[in-house]
Amino acid sequence: MVRRWNKTDRVLLAFTLVTFAVYAVILITAFWDLPLDIPPEHQFLLLYAHCIPMFFLELLLCRRANWGWRLLLPVLLLAIPGVWFLATAEWYLLAWFMVGWWCVAPVAGCLLAWIVWGAQQSMRHRKGSDET
Repeated sequence: MVRRWNKTDRVLLAFTLVTFAVYAVILITAFWDLPLDIPPEHQFLLLYAHCIPMFFLELLLCRRANWGWRLLLPVLLLAIPGVWFLATAEWYLLAWFMVGWWCVAPVAGCLLAWIVWGAQQSMRHRKGSDET
């Protein structure tokens, strides 16, 4: 049986899409002109702002999906372009460093979503056990 989308799920989906669109604009504007002259503030947003859409996406997946492979979907979305990048960069150490640095923010977003969801589940479980 498919669960209906409640208001919280729709809000999380909207936040995911909006923050992803904002990050896409940040990414496109960073590499629009050559030679690259990216200010430090833009570099910070470029490297770490994708934590936010990943947080909302993972929180939505935690709420909607059963435990299983679906919770690892964002990690797979990171692994596929990462392996492609490493293969085209001929597996050099600098490429490993760049992929690792680029993946820190989304993984942090996923971990934060798991923590928030776990805290919510434990509070719900504790509230349910107090009523009985």
